[in-house]
Amino acid sequence: MRPDSDKSGAAMRAAPIGIYHTPEKVIEAATIQAAITHNTPDGINAAVAAALMSHYFIYRLGPKRKLGKFLEAYVSGQWSKAWQGEVKSKGWMSVRAAITAVMRNDSMSQLLQHCIAFSGDVDTVAAMSTTGYAYTLAAGSCSEEITKTSPTISSQV
Repeated sequence: MRPDSDKSGAAMRAAPIGIYHTPEKVIEAATIQAAITHNTPDGINAAVAAALMSHYFIYRLGPKRKLGKFLEAYVSGQWSKAWQGEVKSKGWMSVRAAITAVMRNDSMSQLLQHCIAFSGDVDTVAAMSTTGYAYTLAAGSCSEEITKTSPTISSQV
């Protein structure tokens, strides 16, 4: 096993770590779990940011529009800069796209649709955003500002 990936695996596993009571404990636990398989600055930072996303919403630390600034106070990265374009395999890309989707949407179904619209590694982005769908859904499901709706599946799919 090569523990030096900078892709999204450690970030995808990080959402439950947000349950710890302080950002410092979240950072410590996310760093430890990421270092096993993603022991690179980008791999660890992506995992820490993903864990802090869920922490932010679980403990109701602010409105979703301030999520990026909260993350920037704890972990290196441009987390408040909106993601645009296709999401490639780097962990920080998926996390930034997830943050953008969470901040811009008010329901789980909109959130998932937004993740898909990015194109690229959209399953990872969606996973980070919500609990039911993964990462974006994991954080989004913890936000009081996001309505817990399920997307409808079109009969034309």
